[in-house]
Amino acid sequence: MNFIVKFLDSLSLRKLSFFLKKKVFYGLLFISTLIIFIGLFAYSESPSFCGLCHNMKTYVDSWKSSSHREVSCLSCHRAPGILNHLKGKWVDLELALSYFLVGKGFKKLHYEVDDGNCLQKGCHRKEDLMGEMVFKNVRFPHGSHLGELRRGMRLRCTSCHAQLVQGLHLTVHETNCVICHFYRVGPRGEEECISCAVGGCKACHVEPKGDINIQGWNFNHRKYIARGVECENCHMNVVQGDGHVPEGKCLQCHKEPPPLAMKTHSLLMHRTHVTDHKIECSECHTPIRHEIAPILTMVHSHTVCDRCHIKEVHQATRNFYRGVGGIGVSDSPSLMFLTNIECFACHRKREETFTALFTTKYVEKAMGETCVSCHGEGYDETLKQWQILLSKAMRESYQRISRLEEILIQLEGKRGKTPEFKKAQNLLHEARHNYNFVHLGKGIHNIEYAFKLLNVANSKTEEAMAILEKSYQPKEFKMQMDCTTLCHIGMEERSVPFNEIQFSHKTHVEHMGLRCPQCHSPRENHGKTYFMNCKECHHRKETKIKCEDCHLSAKLLFLGKGGIGVQERSSPKLGKVECTHCHPSVSEKKRESFEKIKERCLECHDRTYAERLFEWKKAMDELLKKVEPKLEKAKEGIHRAELRKAHTFIYRKPFGEAEFNYHLVKKGGGLHNIEYSKELLEFANNRLDEALRHLAKRK
Repeated sequence: MNFIVKFLDSLSLRKLSFFLKKKVFYGLLFISTLIIFIGLFAYSESPSFCGLCHNMKTYVDSWKSSSHREVSCLSCHRAPGILNHLKGKWVDLELALSYFLVGKGFKKLHYEVDDGNCLQKGCHRKEDLMGEMVFKNVRFPHGSHLGELRRGMRLRCTSCHAQLVQGLHLTVHETNCVICHFYRVGPRGEEECISCAVGGCKACHVEPKGDINIQGWNFNHRKYIARGVECENCHMNVVQGDGHVPEGKCLQCHKEPPPLAMKTHSLLMHRTHVTDHKIECSECHTPIRHEIAPILTMVHSHTVCDRCHIKEVHQATRNFYRGVGGIGVSDSPSLMFLTNIECFACHRKREETFTALFTTKYVEKAMGETCVSCHGEGYDETLKQWQILLSKAMRESYQRISRLEEILIQLEGKRGKTPEFKKAQNLLHEARHNYNFVHLGKGIHNIEYAFKLLNVANSKTEEAMAILEKSYQPKEFKMQMDCTTLCHIGMEERSVPFNEIQFSHKTHVEHMGLRCPQCHSPRENHGKTYFMNCKECHHRKETKIKCEDCHLSAKLLFLGKGGIGVQERSSPKLGKVECTHCHPSVSEKKRESFEKIKERCLECHDRTYAERLFEWKKAMDELLKKVEPKLEKAKEGIHRAELRKAHTFIYRKPFGEAEFNYHLVKKGGGLHNIEYSKELLEFANNRLDEALRHLAKRK
């Protein structure tokens, strides 16, 4: 009996052990399956999984080097939400099964990125896109492009942030921008540029910063923009192409008859292709280029002079402007040609944008007016001066050529065509060629080139005279334009503001005999003024010139006067310390470093005072750095408000007061009166905060 009981007990234990093992086995199997499923699911999210069937290497490589490299592919290439994600997985599974089981190939994949993916939480919030940014010198507002646009279009994020350039993932390229903005513009476009219709070039383009180097010459837009010079005066024919849709373009994508037979209009076409589906503008429209035309094609445009005249009519003038075609002179294009100035920039009336050249409508006075409109007051006189100088030079050249021609005629009758005669005759032909080129090309179009050609013409007549008459001593001609005859007419008589003083050219040029290069940089870096040799005269001990005659801001700061919004507060050193006490090396024509000045404090004070000077300088530099970015930000905000035709007085007053105080401290050296300088900068900082608050409300 006991044996039977023991047997039954062992059997139940075995059965129980079997069931436990079975449960453990199925549990481990379930967990393993779950882990494998999760692993496969995670793997299916990776680019390498897609690459099993599709060639994804190019796209993956560009994604890895993009700003979205930390974002998984399906975070963008799936509509937002878990249900949309799972639905996409199911579609992918159906495609894979149909391919492996039935052998039906994949259709051309065209994954679209929904705007919701971009604007979801943690990515790009819509409210953060309401401001403006600058893209390739173009002012771009996201807010203006997120709603409905002209021609019934609604853009998607990927309408601009696309992969138009191989290897660049979701990168903005101007291809689609110019197709939309310049569709059918051209020289006589059926429609008007979207941007031009609301404010011209400046509606999009911001002011180019700094100097631009053009063929070795520096050009700065700022002073021309300040004078109100229109962009079109220089930048003509900047649009090439009209962006039309070629006939039969639809057949590249649509093979079925029904869609092709439908009569559609642009509103439906754009909604279907741009809004509902992500189709690039460049897929349908022909390319449009919006850029400055190359210099070699300039003044040969079929859309300007050639509308009325054949090229041969002004061929000599064109070549003269380009600086090609003369004998004995290397190519010397006009600086205006190098900066893409077209014919109509000068040859127009104020009341007529386009006026035919050299017709009854042409008024010579208009040329002088256009000089003033770009270069400022007085440049119409420059044109007159050129005409006077050129007329005199051409008259002298003509007399030389005529005299040489008479001599050759006489010698031909007496001696015949000797070898010397033929050499002299060839030289005459070359001299006449240059003279005629200046005459036909209208020497004003390239004034320096004109004088170079006339120099060669005169030298050739002299060379010919020396051949015909052995005792004749030829002259060398080096007529050329200098600063005061080329641009700055009468400058030697004028006084101009410089730094904080009025600089008298008459004193320095006429009385002291200084020349332009002694104070000014070479023409290639034109516009720069150097303190060259100033100290030779102004820092001598015996000079009668006072420090404040040149350093007015430093004097005002020392006196504690001249600031805005703060009480006068003179320096504690006023009446005790003179300029030369701290700057004795001025009379020795030496410039001292801050360390040298700090050491000089020890002559009157202990070392702690010298160290305190270093702390003052550090504090002053920090205050200036605090104000500087606010000045730039406020200045840019006011500029944008002006473009919107908004009133700017409420911003300009606090900005102007802040800027004045800032420059007083900057130019005057805040250390001359540290407490007063701090008050000035603190007031400037508060006024800038006020201006920026007002500007923020107007956005």
